[in-house]
Amino acid sequence: MDASANNEIIPAASFKQIDIGFVTPATSIKRFVQCIWVIDNVEGSATTLNEKFYPDAGASLTFYISQTNCEAKLFYHTQVCAMPWELACRQISIRFRPGALKCLFGLTFDDSKNQQIDIALAMVKQRDSYQRLQAYLIGKTISQQCLAIQRWLIELTENSDGAFQKWERMLYQSMSLLVPPQRLADQFGVSRRTLERQFRTNFGFSPNKLYQFAQIRQARALLATNAVELSQVALACGYFDQAHFTHSFSTFALETPFQYRKRKLSQIYN
Repeated sequence: MDASANNEIIPAASFKQIDIGFVTPATSIKRFVQCIWVIDNVEGSATTLNEKFYPDAGASLTFYISQTNCEAKLFYHTQVCAMPWELACRQISIRFRPGALKCLFGLTFDDSKNQQIDIALAMVKQRDSYQRLQAYLIGKTISQQCLAIQRWLIELTENSDGAFQKWERMLYQSMSLLVPPQRLADQFGVSRRTLERQFRTNFGFSPNKLYQFAQIRQARALLATNAVELSQVALACGYFDQAHFTHSFSTFALETPFQYRKRKLSQIYN
């Protein structure tokens, strides 16, 4: 497992304080899973780190595994937040892409607030298979646990609804290639109203909100170094000018682009 192996992840400074590794998802689940990360054998006496989390329309399912117990929590962030990161036991976390919760678990959430729930209470059809997985994971090696979790996800994909694949392609255009919503609708020959309805149905967010998530994520990646001037960051992320970029970034991230860059370069935290 290599913490530098996944270029979709913007590293947090806390990665240097803990033993974190990334597992490449199986090919059959890559369209639903961005990455799988593992924390084990944490060095030092600290068991809690404070982290800043940025929404990207995805969600995280984290398994907390000890020698005698296993539970899993689902984290769904729609707003930037700072929260404690507990490191008292082994953790295996699946970072889902936008739309995966609806497709695999049939889950939808309020897009106006952050949520953290016990996955066992949220699932209905998948509850039996989850409970079998939960029991199996206790006492196993990391490799066995990661393999079992991926096999469980593969089983869920086989029963998933493939109807949203068309909208999945549109999501890629919007979030990976930074195509604005109206141009996206024009490219795919659908009305703006249809785009709005289908994105909310399949991904839980409006096209504008998903585009904003993508803009901020791209900006964060560019701000992590001093290589690009702020004015160029603004243009590269689809903003009209630096003033619009600064206002949008500050409102979303709760700090200015300059403050974010200074903080990242200082390696204090995420």
